[in-house]
Amino acid sequence: IDEIPKITLIFIGTVFYNTLMIMDAVKFVPKSLIETTYTLGGNRLQTLLQVITPHVVPNIIDTFRINVAASWNLVIVAELVAAEVGLGKRILLAQKFLRTEQIFAYLIVLGLIGFAIDLLFRWLLRTSCRWSFD
Repeated sequence: IDEIPKITLIFIGTVFYNTLMIMDAVKFVPKSLIETTYTLGGNRLQTLLQVITPHVVPNIIDTFRINVAASWNLVIVAELVAAEVGLGKRILLAQKFLRTEQIFAYLIVLGLIGFAIDLLFRWLLRTSCRWSFD
């Protein structure tokens, strides 16, 4: 599979989850914060930029962090189905030739990649959304 179909598969596989999770994050912004902003003379743009966005950005980063795992699953599935190269194809070949140790090695590589990406998103959350931590 070329890169475009893989990217399309990942996009279609995650965009709806991302959208729904972000909508939930926006829905749960405390109404009292929004009402207080309007009471103090804020307009809609100020409410969006100074109240809703800071409240939602940590949830958006968490949403992307969670859905990166789904993206990796979709990449592996795409490579298992029709790729000529990639970890999915290598796992398939190792399975075909009963090389269990290679399968476990590839799974460890996938786990380490996932762990590194998770750490990256957690660092991004800590550094860019300091106000969201106690």
